Amino acid sequence: MTTETPSHFISPFNGPVEIGLRALCVLTTAFPAAYALQRLVVFDYFLVHSDDIDCGPEGLHPQTPHRGGEILVRRGVLQHALTLYESRGLIERVYKDGGIFFAATDKSADFLDTLSTEYLKGLRERADWVVDSFGLLEDAELDAMVRDRIGTWGAEFSMESVLWTEEAS
Repeated sequence: MTTETPSHFISPFNGPVEIGLRALCVLTTAFPAAYALQRLVVFDYFLVHSDDIDCGPEGLHPQTPHRGGEILVRRGVLQHALTLYESRGLIERVYKDGGIFFAATDKSADFLDTLSTEYLKGLRERADWVVDSFGLLEDAELDAMVRDRIGTWGAEFSMESVLWTEEAS
């Protein structure tokens, strides 16, 4: 018996299924509000790295060096994820002045209620926090906040490595 190596490996972490689930949690919490893709990208970062925000809950994912850069690479995967969840009737596109927005459907909450993992429980708690804390911010306010802080998210590792180098000398 031989084992074949798949020609295409899809990571379960930060792939379309996981990122889509995170977006679904946010949109379900915000229902019936609809959010633009850029807001969902930022909110996804806030969900997993909530401890990067003053007074935020413990992060779901570990603090890694230069994690602020994650916000710049999530857009494509999130677009794919939204399309995936839309194809299952859990997310819908809303066309209105200002562009394309995404919203939960009447099936979203019921779907999430069928899942019972500690990770999902943490996601839902953080989705509540994100929507309550940032859901009403204007896009310009949210963008300014990210712009002001993005360089500091994960930068503590750079400073630590500089200090280690100086100590070794």
